[in-house]
Amino acid sequence: MEVQKKIVAIVMAAFLPLSSAGACTLFGANGSEVEGGGTILVKNRDWRPQYQEMRYEMGPRYRFYGLYGGNEKKMALKGGVNEAGLAIFSAAASSIPKRKRMAMDHSNKSSIREILGSCATVEEALAMNRYFRGPKFLVIADAREMASVEIGDHGEYRVKKVRNGPLAHTNHYLWPDFSSLNRHVGHSSMTRLSRIEELLGRGHKPYVLDDLMAFSQDQHDGPDDSIWRTGSGARSDETLASVGLWLHDGGKPDIFVKIRYSPEDRGREDVYQLEGKDLFPGEK
Repeated sequence: MEVQKKIVAIVMAAFLPLSSAGACTLFGANGSEVEGGGTILVKNRDWRPQYQEMRYEMGPRYRFYGLYGGNEKKMALKGGVNEAGLAIFSAAASSIPKRKRMAMDHSNKSSIREILGSCATVEEALAMNRYFRGPKFLVIADAREMASVEIGDHGEYRVKKVRNGPLAHTNHYLWPDFSSLNRHVGHSSMTRLSRIEELLGRGHKPYVLDDLMAFSQDQHDGPDDSIWRTGSGARSDETLASVGLWLHDGGKPDIFVKIRYSPEDRGREDVYQLEGKDLFPGEK
């Protein structure tokens, strides 16, 4: 299949170094809000233009598809979904200045890689909290529940679970006892959170994957503050990818991807959708 060849193609070189503050919008819905049940989870990845790819990999227990972004020296895993129907996406804690974030305690392994390769449920993923180090936000989901994880310093973290409803996160801490970590809450982060909560609150339910992917393209608040960001200047963050996942109870996940593979593809994103039987064909 031609699209699968493109998914696993390795892309080289970068347009800009990994120095941007970074921004993402993570959101989803589950239970009665999803047609036929299950969970729908979406990540909009915002960054300055750089190379990206979707990789198919084999972990210790499960195969997974992951979204990677970076340059010729390093491609970092930003999230993905495995064949057991577990998904995880990350977002930067941009409300903490980068220098301070980098000085905080970090894990020497990728929590996303370890979880996708080894876990089948949210509960299994949360049990791997030894990897919850370094300030960031995670949203983890299976067909039955979602959890947002806010990670502070020294391995401290907070979890919010949702089993029948919506969930959204952007780039600042929401837990009251973590609010002191927010040195500067960006206008974009606040605006995107407010907008996606508004859309999830008034949208036509029950949702299918296309509905939440439509939310991911929303440009209501201009080039820098919308859920789908186009950027107002050469050094502005832009939305480089939207990845939507439909996690089915007892079945393999479906995926919808809109992605710009290279910085030269500005305004020419590839769009494709795969059902579970094509995403993870056959057996391991």
